[in-house]
Amino acid sequence: MQSKKFLVVGTAGHIDHGKTTLIKALTGIDTDRWEEEKKRGMTIDLGFAHLELPNGTLAGIVDVPGHEKFIKNMLAGAHGLDLVLFVIAADEGIMPQTEEHLTVCQVLGTKNGIVVLTKKDLVDEDWLELVKEEVKEFTKGTFLEGAPVIPVSAKTGEGIGELLKALEKLSEEIEPRSSEGILRLPVDRSFTVKGFGTVVTGTLLSGRVSAGDEVEILPAGLKTKVRGVQVHGKPVDTAFAGQRTALNLASVSKEEVKRGDLLATPGYLKPTKMVDAVLELSKNASVIVESGFKVHFHHLTSETEGEVYLIDREELLPGESALVQIRLRDPVVPVYGDRFVVRNYSPARVIGGGWVVNPLPERKFRKRFRKSYLSFLKPLIDGDKEKQLIHLVSHFPGLLTEKDLIQRLGLTPQKAKELVEEAVKEGKLLKFEGRFYPPDYLNEIRQNLLKAVEDYHRKFPVSPGINRESLRSSLKLAGELFNSVVEGLIEEGILEEENSYLKLSGFKPKAEGEFKDIVEKLETASREGRFTPPSLKEFSKSEGIPEEKVYMAASYLVREKRYHKIGDFLFSPESFEKIKEILKEHFGKNETLSVSEFKDHIGVSRKFAIPILEYLDLLGLTERRGNERVRGRNL
Repeated sequence: MQSKKFLVVGTAGHIDHGKTTLIKALTGIDTDRWEEEKKRGMTIDLGFAHLELPNGTLAGIVDVPGHEKFIKNMLAGAHGLDLVLFVIAADEGIMPQTEEHLTVCQVLGTKNGIVVLTKKDLVDEDWLELVKEEVKEFTKGTFLEGAPVIPVSAKTGEGIGELLKALEKLSEEIEPRSSEGILRLPVDRSFTVKGFGTVVTGTLLSGRVSAGDEVEILPAGLKTKVRGVQVHGKPVDTAFAGQRTALNLASVSKEEVKRGDLLATPGYLKPTKMVDAVLELSKNASVIVESGFKVHFHHLTSETEGEVYLIDREELLPGESALVQIRLRDPVVPVYGDRFVVRNYSPARVIGGGWVVNPLPERKFRKRFRKSYLSFLKPLIDGDKEKQLIHLVSHFPGLLTEKDLIQRLGLTPQKAKELVEEAVKEGKLLKFEGRFYPPDYLNEIRQNLLKAVEDYHRKFPVSPGINRESLRSSLKLAGELFNSVVEGLIEEGILEEENSYLKLSGFKPKAEGEFKDIVEKLETASREGRFTPPSLKEFSKSEGIPEEKVYMAASYLVREKRYHKIGDFLFSPESFEKIKEILKEHFGKNETLSVSEFKDHIGVSRKFAIPILEYLDLLGLTERRGNERVRGRNL
C-alpha cells in the first residue's frame, strides 16, 4: 500500500548556473555520475538524487544538463515533473539556455516551480534586486509567474533552509499522482549489473510495478518479467507513480531495451509513426512552419525526427497554435494528452511543443480530406470524456474495447469501465461482446441485414433463405449484436427462421428468372435419365451453369416437387416411385434382395445401385442384413 507522497522535482537552467551544486547542497548527493562530467565541470547526462522533506514527502530529483549540445538529454528528463527548480545564477542572470529551458517546461505542461537564484555570495544586494526584477519580467505569462524567487548560496548554505521550506509548502499543494492507471515507465537508462543482468531506470509516470510482474517493452513488443524493484537505490516490494524507479528485468539484454523505450502493462498500448496533435510554436521561435517542416520530436524519453503537416491552416507563426499531424521516422508510444517538444531540424533549437489529441491516426492527413479530418479531431480537444467516448464510438462502431480507451482517451482501466457503464446505462452507447456501438447503429444494422436478406431472395429465389451464420459473417458483426438484431426482427414478424435459414416473413421459394430455366433443364435431365441421371457436377459442366446454382435448383426440386437427391444424383418422383414398385414386387416373392439382383431389376451398375440402396435403407424401405437387404418397415 502506498503510504507516502512522492514528487518528481526537476532542475532547469543555463549551463554552469549551479544546478548540480544546488542539488548536492539540498541532498548531499553528487548527481555528476560520469568522470567526464566531473572533469568538465558540467552535467552531460541526466543525474538523479532524492530528498525527504520535513513533512515526509519523498522528492525524486532529476538533474538535467544545461549545455545546448545536451538539450536532448535535458528533454529526456523533463517529462512528467511535478515541479521545477528553475535555476538562474545571480551573477549572470538570464542566458540563452535559461530561455530554452523555460520554453521546454512550459510546453511540457509543468504547473509548479520555484525560481532559485544561485551564487548569491558572488553579488551584492543591489545587484540581486536587479536580477529579481529581471526574473519577474522574464516569467510573466508563464507557469513561473508569481512563483517564489529564493536566492541561495550552495557554498555558504545561505537560503537552503528557506528553499526547503518553500519546497515543503509547494509539495503540500500538489496533488499526488494516482497509481491506479496502467504501468508506464519511460526508460532513461539501461545497463548491466554483474550478477543481476539488465537494469533499467526511469520516473514512473503512472501505475505501479512489483517484482514478478510481466511488462511489455515498447515499441518492440518484447515481454519480460520484473525480477526486482528499487526506489532511490533501496529494494522495495512495489514502486508507485511519481517515484524514481530501477527495475531488474529477466531474459533481456541491455541492447534490447534502451533510452526512449517504454515499459508498460502488456496489451494496452500500440506504437505509431504518426500523431495528431495541437502544436504551439514558441513566441521566441525564429521560424514559420508550413506542411512538410522537419523537426526533432521529443516524447517522454524518446527522440526521433519527423515532419509537421498543418491540418487547420496553411502556415504557423511564432506564438500561434494549430492542429497538426506529425509523421515520424521511428515509432513512439503516445497516450492521449501526452506532452511533447519539437526542436528545429537545423539549427536544433527548441521551437515549441504541444499535446497529443489522437495517438493512433488511421491514415495520413490529406488536404482534400481536411473537412472530415477536422470534424473528427475537434471534438477530441474538448475535455469532456463522455463526449469524447461517444464521438470515438460513432467513428469506430464495433471496433473499440475498454482497453483501447486507455490509449485513445488517456484513462485508467477503472475510469474507462465506469465511463462505459454509465454511458450504456443512460442509453448513450451499446455494448456487445466487449465492443461499443452508437445507439442508432442498431437501426443501421437492421436496414443492412434486411437488405442483405432481400438481395439474397432476389438473387437466389429457389433458396428457402440465407444461412444465419453466413449472413452474420458477410455483415462482419459480433455474434451477440447480430443475434440481438435478428431476434428483434423475428419477434416483430419481419423475419422468419427455419432450420438456421433466415427469410422475410411470407417468402416462398419459387423458380423464376434464370432459375426457371435451370430448374426445367434439371427436371428434364432427371426424368430422361430415369435410374441413371447425370451427376449434378456433370450437369453443371455440360450446361455451363455454376455448381452453386445447380445445387440450389436441385434442393428446390427436393423440397418443393418431391425429387430425391441420392449422392450427387437427382431422381425424379416418377423414377423413385418405380423403384419402390420394383422393391414391392421383389419382396412379394423373396425374403432377401442382393445387390446383384437389384442391379438387374433396374438395369444399373454398382455406381448407382449402392447409393440408391443406402438411401433406401435410410428411408426405412429396405434394411441391410450382412450383404443382403430385407423389406424395410416403411415399404
